[in-house]
Amino acid sequence: MPTRKNTSPDVIASLRSVVPGVFDAAQRSGTGHRKHAVALYKLQLQCHDADTESLTGEDAFNKEFIRNLNKILGIKKREPSAEKVVKLVATFVQVSYEKDMHAHAKRKAKPDGDNDTDDVFGDRGGENEDADMDTASSRFAELLIKYLLQGFQAKEKQIRMRCCQIVAMSVTSLGEIDEELYFDLVKRLTERIRDKEAAIRVHAAIALSKLQSGEDSDGGEVTEALLGLMQSDPSAEVRRAVLLNIAKPPGTLPYVLERARDVDATNRKCLFLKVMPPIDYHLLSIEDRERLLAAGVNDRDPNVKRACVRMIGESWLTFANQNLLELTSSLDVVDSPAASKVMQALFAAYPEIPENLQFDQELWGALTPEMAFIIRSTLEFFCERKDADNMDKHLPEAMQLARLLELFGARLETEQDDELRPDFEFVIHQLLLIAKMSDFPDELGRREMLTLMRKMILVPEIPENNIEAIADIIRKLSVNEQDFIRIMVEVVSDVRELAPAVTNTSPEDVRLEALLVSIKSLIIIKYILQRSFDTLSEGSSMYGLLTECVVPAVQSSETVLQEYGIECLALCCLLDKGLAVDNVMLFVQAVKQGGGELHAKGLAALLDIAFMYGIADLAASLGEPKDFVELLYAELESSDARVQAMAGEGIARLLYAHRIPEPADVLEELLVLYFHPSTSGNDALRQCLTYFFPAYSYMSSENQAVMQQVAVSSVCRLAGVLKQQNTDAQTGGATHGQAAQQIVTWSDPRIFDAIAAMNTGSSSLRSSARMGSYTQIAIDALKRIFSESPATRKVLIQMGNKLSLDENTPHIQLQQMLVLARSVAQQGVFSDMISRNALARFEATLLKHLEVESVEDVNLESWLEEPEMAPVFEFISSLDGDAVDASSDDGIGSVSEDEGASASDSEHDAAGKHSQVSVLSNLNVRSAIPIAANAGTRNPLKRGREKHIEELTREIDELLESDDDDGDDDPNSYMSAED
Repeated sequence: MPTRKNTSPDVIASLRSVVPGVFDAAQRSGTGHRKHAVALYKLQLQCHDADTESLTGEDAFNKEFIRNLNKILGIKKREPSAEKVVKLVATFVQVSYEKDMHAHAKRKAKPDGDNDTDDVFGDRGGENEDADMDTASSRFAELLIKYLLQGFQAKEKQIRMRCCQIVAMSVTSLGEIDEELYFDLVKRLTERIRDKEAAIRVHAAIALSKLQSGEDSDGGEVTEALLGLMQSDPSAEVRRAVLLNIAKPPGTLPYVLERARDVDATNRKCLFLKVMPPIDYHLLSIEDRERLLAAGVNDRDPNVKRACVRMIGESWLTFANQNLLELTSSLDVVDSPAASKVMQALFAAYPEIPENLQFDQELWGALTPEMAFIIRSTLEFFCERKDADNMDKHLPEAMQLARLLELFGARLETEQDDELRPDFEFVIHQLLLIAKMSDFPDELGRREMLTLMRKMILVPEIPENNIEAIADIIRKLSVNEQDFIRIMVEVVSDVRELAPAVTNTSPEDVRLEALLVSIKSLIIIKYILQRSFDTLSEGSSMYGLLTECVVPAVQSSETVLQEYGIECLALCCLLDKGLAVDNVMLFVQAVKQGGGELHAKGLAALLDIAFMYGIADLAASLGEPKDFVELLYAELESSDARVQAMAGEGIARLLYAHRIPEPADVLEELLVLYFHPSTSGNDALRQCLTYFFPAYSYMSSENQAVMQQVAVSSVCRLAGVLKQQNTDAQTGGATHGQAAQQIVTWSDPRIFDAIAAMNTGSSSLRSSARMGSYTQIAIDALKRIFSESPATRKVLIQMGNKLSLDENTPHIQLQQMLVLARSVAQQGVFSDMISRNALARFEATLLKHLEVESVEDVNLESWLEEPEMAPVFEFISSLDGDAVDASSDDGIGSVSEDEGASASDSEHDAAGKHSQVSVLSNLNVRSAIPIAANAGTRNPLKRGREKHIEELTREIDELLESDDDDGDDDPNSYMSAED
């Protein structure tokens, strides 16, 4: 315990001025907190030595400290002065703990003879040690925690937040605390991590993570609570707090790695920058490494991708002793789909790594899968950068590559171990990819490589990816496309003729061998067609393959042959329009009757052909274009998520390329599909449409006009669907308002102009006609309000408020919207206050753009003379007011008895006039705006409540009067009056 000094009771009397002075100085500056904390610590020791008759100095200090602390507990979050005081409190607790530990260590280091009291009994050493740790600072820390725990249950969120914040910042400096206090603290913090305020949950999670003991970190209650919070809390800040502070033993690492797919980009970035670098990647399984790196390098956020690459270059390479081969060996490069992207991203961020690599001649003859992968990745990096010097330095000559391919091909043929064969196949594939990067300047090397490629492709068990690489190399070795087709047709003939003879086997083996030969031939034909661009002709060698291989495969009873045949026939149709028209019904039949992969390939073929030639050109075989569209609609409703995504992507491409004659209906179907709850789990479809809608709308003004045309009808359909499915509670999808807001945004010509100006570098002016088609959305929405359900009406009026009206809005459309809005208000369509207020705001916006003070200033009679207003008045006159299923109880938009009588008189007087005049006489000119310009207008909610009270009072008075007239002795008089 620190040495006590004799002090005067005046120290206690000065607490009222000294402690507030320290708090005041701390909140004035962001630095010097430790100095202020040391001053408080010294003052605490002085008060501990000074006693009064009724109060010890220690208690006096504690009470004064708490009194000053109370002043900042109710201050809102991120107030600088309050944050500085909180930092002062945490620093004071930390300094006190450090001073006590230093004094305790100093006493333990003294010789036994220097101790003030001799330890007579050896078993009292533990008691003396406990007594040494029981100091004024430890008692203050325990008192502070108990006091702050009381604030955990406060009603004010600021108090709960400040208490959790101070505990989170001070809990690591508490030292050893009472066991009962520890469990109480854990219990209270566990309750606070379920607080409705995210800021409170953040501090509670930080404090709770610091209370994880060694035995608890592998799966105790605290860890389970934190893991659940990290997985399911809706706040990104809460998930980030747990991610950064939770203990990370092997048991929690799988949950930590899940944050690589967190919806918040900052959390994903923190995982790669702060959480994973200190962790040795050897603790992770190969599968976990693959998933982590795949998520990082494929992330759409460039900052997250850079953070992942930085983790590899600065942390993982350090754990691998700066050995790239060792790091690559920790990945499954043979089967990894992300290894190539990882290596290219690493080389792009650290170009000095590939530039310093050296490949000796001895290395080429003893290639391993990892070394072959590194060499191929290095050469690809130089090839993309067009670094000719490094390419010439590291790329072998064609003759050397041919000999290496022959060498490893021979090793593959003689290898009997099935576990090693994939490694040799991978090395051969890497060598083929390296050969693709060669220019083959040596004629002798070109001939040698061509001969070798024709020989390799005849190998019966050659992998399909090697066939594709060989096709690319032969295309590069060929003089032109005709020469390439001639060579490949000869290869197909050799494959069919040189098929191994099957003797002394069953008919089933013969059938399987013939099936494998046919599949290999179709695979080669597919790669030929993918690299051909010339139109097919009946006399060409490729046309012969069509009739000899492709057509029989399509007509075969083997499903696998049908699938490859459909794919090859579709590629042929892309080269010959006449062939496409003749065979389009074959693809339709595959879609309608086929299943599985055949169905998917038939749909892909239809979409590709339609994209190439357009639906109108295929109408001769399909019938009407709408029949083809209906077929695609049916695929959008498929239960197979892959087929649904394929259909959605294909339709989006057709719309974008203007291949569909009537795009409005198709676009509406895609909008409904995008927001529909049933597609919430189809990420491929949602991601495709998320990119498509803004790209389509902002590509041209004609496309945006189509979006504006279907905006209201789409919102009406979605309102019913989303209401029925209860999306907000079950699937977490878009709400009615969010869908309407998004559609309005895609229809906004201002965004179109901003993008056009950014692309062209010049500003473009919006025309009144384009703004007219935009504001037509509001007119259509107001008309649909009269016939839609109450839930849809609410969405439609809110949709009108989301439109951005400006000076380019046509004046006649402002008039039309105001007349329709007044009709909606008069007929009492809306029964809820939210919709009424939305209608009032919409009217206020219209009046502002019409430059009038109130509705009473509008001259409706003059609008009758304008021909553009005739459709609106005719629409209103055709409405049946009784058909509107809504009521108005508070007088907004309703007609009083006098006004109703006046309206009836007007109708009677104008019986022989034009129907528009009748409509005008019925149209109430009183605004639906709840807050009028004059101060005497009352709030509509209050006015409705007062009117209801007046009606109740009137009914009670009538009952009392009836009771007085009928007699007081009749016990049924009240019932009679009520009847």
